[in-house]
Amino acid sequence: MDKSYFDISEEIQLAIENQKPIVALESALISHGLPYPENIYVAQSSINTIRENGSIPATIAIINGRIKVGLSNDDIKTLSENSNVEKISKHNLANSLNNNNHGTTTVASTIYLAANLGIKFFSTGGIGGVHLNVENTFDISSDLRELSKTPICVVCSGAKSILDLDKTFERLETLGISRIGFQTDYMPGFWYYQTNKKVDHNYTTINELTNYLKIRENLKLDGSVLLFNAIPKDKAIDKKLVQEWINISIKKAKKNLIEGKELTPYLIREINNLSKNKTLEANKELIICNATLAAKVAANYKKI
Repeated sequence: MDKSYFDISEEIQLAIENQKPIVALESALISHGLPYPENIYVAQSSINTIRENGSIPATIAIINGRIKVGLSNDDIKTLSENSNVEKISKHNLANSLNNNNHGTTTVASTIYLAANLGIKFFSTGGIGGVHLNVENTFDISSDLRELSKTPICVVCSGAKSILDLDKTFERLETLGISRIGFQTDYMPGFWYYQTNKKVDHNYTTINELTNYLKIRENLKLDGSVLLFNAIPKDKAIDKKLVQEWINISIKKAKKNLIEGKELTPYLIREINNLSKNKTLEANKELIICNATLAAKVAANYKKI
């Protein structure tokens, strides 16, 4: 990859050269995933907990048509307050650079860029996946295709609850994406603690997990490892409540003819209103918890 399009912070550049533990972070949550000022709080808290747990944070975004790796507080503030920030996946990455835009990276674009810099760990809230009513819309997140190709460990709390989690889980297996639990036997349901989908393996200690990741690296296996980290039980929301809110929000979206790329943010806003901010609080909690785990695993990985 041509590095002339990148602005990499000195700290991260030195960490890459010296093979220090690094955890990549997406930036789409800053502009599109969370409201202000929660977006700033979560972005900065994720950065802080990664440092506190022995790794170096690398938040990735597009600033004035440049791929910036390692955002400053001013960058985060700009992305959180600017209404013209574009959401960047792989299909529109080159356009964003060519047009000198501000942009925030999704799971797909972040892991693509991070892996090309040699970064082995990435933390997010939830991945994209197979959407509800896929048999009519054919709407499947590009995250899945990139996860099937990119060798990186992705710490997440499953796929977002508003997706078809059963079909997403099966699609992960079809694409050869490893579904690994950390202290959980089941894929989490993002806002709720777990689904009924059993993971490929549950690793209960970080040492066991990092040994497994080393074996994968030595075998040069394609694709990502999805490391499922469930939201803490005391912060999780009852599954039946989540499903009820989703159903109500979907009916309202259909009535208002909301579809395509506008549907997901619309549903998340509606569900948060119905939950009286419970889903927002759960979202904040799980993102920070995942960053903490990713930092611990990355730091341990470098020791073995």
